[in-house]
Amino acid sequence: MRGVRLLYYPGCTVKRNALEYEKKALEILGKISIEVRELDNWYCCGAFYSLAKDDLMKHVGGLRTLVKAQVQARQYGTNKLLTLCPMCYNVLKRINKSLSENPGDLDTLSLFMDEEERYTIGIEVLHLLEVLRDNIERLKGLVAVEVKDVVVAPYYGCTALRPREVAFDNAEDPVVMDDILKALGIKVVEFPFKTECCGAYHSVFNREIAIEKSREILEEAAARGANTIAVICPLCKYNLETALSSSGRKLGVKVIYLTDLVSQVMGL
Repeated sequence: MRGVRLLYYPGCTVKRNALEYEKKALEILGKISIEVRELDNWYCCGAFYSLAKDDLMKHVGGLRTLVKAQVQARQYGTNKLLTLCPMCYNVLKRINKSLSENPGDLDTLSLFMDEEERYTIGIEVLHLLEVLRDNIERLKGLVAVEVKDVVVAPYYGCTALRPREVAFDNAEDPVVMDDILKALGIKVVEFPFKTECCGAYHSVFNREIAIEKSREILEEAAARGANTIAVICPLCKYNLETALSSSGRKLGVKVIYLTDLVSQVMGL
């Protein structure tokens, strides 16, 4: 697997609120001999994928990012685009799929690309979990530290696995994060709330909804015997930690990125 290269789209939230997530993810990938090149210029993906068929303008930012990736793909020798944020993954993957199935929409959106070349649907959007899954044997070979007294409830959130046509694992009962953690010698609990919504952007306009939803996830993890919830989404982490700090009782659970656990086991 030496010489594997990936382009990298960080997105707004990672660069603003999850720099440690990014730092550790890139360190881990470097250790398994994957070269990562951040796009020289990128735009906000739009945060949400618009479900209205006539609302194509919501996809302009995502399309421009895919075009930037297309240009750098020729320079860097890879068409694979890495994402860390599940929302960025979801938006870019769904735009990619939609434009490949509806060339008329691509024609319409291309009218707004004043300086960019036409997109040819040649970029493959990947999430970090997919890359780690495909290199699980390399990760196992780099285990340097035994992690004791850590019991993990893997939490995937909504957007990495929904809708099913863009998911990289079973949308109802994913196991990819579980498999990675188990391969590294970390104890994992059965967690039926692993794909429950944390409340997402309700935290902006109705904070109590997000706190209530996140508290249910935290309480279920604690009831299952977990003392750690592993996440892959900055918004999930924010909502869960907000609920944790506002809880009236001690749950004995902490919320950390999956990359924190992997890097710890690797002795980084």
